[in-house]
Amino acid sequence: MEVEEVPRIKLASLPTPLLDAPRLSATLGGPRILIKRDDLTGLAMGGNKARKLEFILADAKAKEADILITTGAAQSNFAMQMAAAGCKLGMHTILILFKWQHPEVQGNLLLDQLLDAEVRYVEVTPAEFNKGFKALSQLAFEAMEQLADELRKKGHNPYVVPAGGDIPLGTVGYVVAAREIAQQLTDLGLIANYLVVANGAGGTQAGLALGAKYYKLPFTIIGCSVALTQEECRYLCAELGSNAARMLGLGITMSSDEFTIFDDYIGDGYGIPSKACTDAIKLVAKNEGIFLDPVYTGKAMAGLIDLIHKGKFASNDTVIFMHTGGVPALFAYSKEVRT
Repeated sequence: MEVEEVPRIKLASLPTPLLDAPRLSATLGGPRILIKRDDLTGLAMGGNKARKLEFILADAKAKEADILITTGAAQSNFAMQMAAAGCKLGMHTILILFKWQHPEVQGNLLLDQLLDAEVRYVEVTPAEFNKGFKALSQLAFEAMEQLADELRKKGHNPYVVPAGGDIPLGTVGYVVAAREIAQQLTDLGLIANYLVVANGAGGTQAGLALGAKYYKLPFTIIGCSVALTQEECRYLCAELGSNAARMLGLGITMSSDEFTIFDDYIGDGYGIPSKACTDAIKLVAKNEGIFLDPVYTGKAMAGLIDLIHKGKFASNDTVIFMHTGGVPALFAYSKEVRT
């Protein structure tokens, strides 16, 4: 199956802009920085998950699902975007959220409420939240499957989506995005040397890397983990990339050592902004009038800034920063961001 043949439902306004960030570049004294504005995908308040949901929810619609179920942290941007997509498609959405960082009705949770999503909480301690991806994923999977079984017994046809849409179908969204970026660079007459992206559970970076490999794109993709170890991220990226390639029949296998990922910028854990993260948010806002989020892109930008200071990039390099969205969480994190 060619990428173009994968069933897809239009949810995002594409292509998103690829914009120069000259003041930020000058302030950092580093490479030329371009910002890929996937915070402007147009679904709800934007974000990278809209690309994934176009493919995931096409499958849900084909299977005549009437209820969507997903999971994530209390301020999950993916959960909110899926609820918004559910509204567009006439599907009710149930969110099983971990009651950890900022469960007050603000930010994405406020939008969940406006979208009439049903929110169910799973109590979890900070230690449990950060003790390991596999353990937390298993807890979420069991909660979603139990709910799905209950709904089936009541005559519903639920469709379960793992946190972040990090499944092969979702990964296809960023294979397509890689091609979109390549076309924009051609239109601008530019060659990019690097692309920097936040890495949560691997889906976005895996898709970009698979797209770059398939379309033979020249830039190196650098992931900045916001939660998991470098080893965990590489494993997940290789698994998602390889499974997506297999599904598409591309004849490509991806290995862990193909992925460049740093886990130096996580700070105290997922959903806990570091000082470097909040400083990066303020720096980009003051120089470019662009807002980053405190969970993903703030930490990824902190990584980009640190890598510039460490001499990772030449002054004449061109680096794309992938803005994956999640901006509504800023309002829930107002105390951390303004200090």
